[in-house]
Amino acid sequence: MKNILLLTDFTDKSENAHDYALKLFTGQSCSFHLLNVQKFWEYTMDDLMVANPKDDIAAALLNDNKSDLKKVSEALKIKSKNEDYNFHTMVDYDVFTSAVNDAVKKYHIDLIICGTDGKSGVIEYIFSSHTLRIIRNTDCPVLAIPLDYSYKDLNAVQYILDYDDIFEVCGKDIFLELVSKFRSTINVIRFNHGFQIDPMNYREEREAFIKFCLPSPVIYEVHKDQEPLMIIKKSLSSRNYQLQAISVKPQSFLERMISESHLSEIVNAATLPLLVLRDCNS
Repeated sequence: MKNILLLTDFTDKSENAHDYALKLFTGQSCSFHLLNVQKFWEYTMDDLMVANPKDDIAAALLNDNKSDLKKVSEALKIKSKNEDYNFHTMVDYDVFTSAVNDAVKKYHIDLIICGTDGKSGVIEYIFSSHTLRIIRNTDCPVLAIPLDYSYKDLNAVQYILDYDDIFEVCGKDIFLELVSKFRSTINVIRFNHGFQIDPMNYREEREAFIKFCLPSPVIYEVHKDQEPLMIIKKSLSSRNYQLQAISVKPQSFLERMISESHLSEIVNAATLPLLVLRDCNS
């Protein structure tokens, strides 16, 4: 049985991501763990003053969220009454990524699913949005669903290999499961600086990717010294994809500022569901 972590902040983007998850795993046995992480700065002294004096501070801060999360869980049960799904709820009062990592470890999570509104800016570029913080600070695959995206079967998938990413099989289990389920056509877009990889390695990487994804068909393209977002956008306009996938390695704050990786730009520009995978050697 799959263990899926659904993050929620009770907004439309979370609800849309939950609906997507229910449809994506149709026909499979899944345990969905709904997690809400309460930000301490959202509470005021008034919230504590009206709390039951017999409750401790944590209970006073989290009771409303627990009630709201229970309603979300009940609604999802109704929507998926014919599926083999289980639902569990948890509310945490913690640093966001710490709460997520604790849940991943405790419940043996296979995939984190969250909604994103695609907003970006200087503050998010430097300090990262919630989605980017999860991606950079967890070892679990993450599937980010844009607010305005409605579920579609995964007939065609775009797999992005950025400059600093060398394809390896390990850590790609959830990707293989999804493309195998839908027999997706996979378009691999390999970016590189012309001097960084010997041309012979492209053939080896292509053959490894094709072998890994059998029987799903694979199209493999190499783009040297070209602007990634421009190539990605051009590819999206030429084919009707339903998913993008990329693998990442953890980076420190300083490494992110000087790295060639385009992770932040790709995440913030995503208009399709984006599956972020982990290399085992990360």
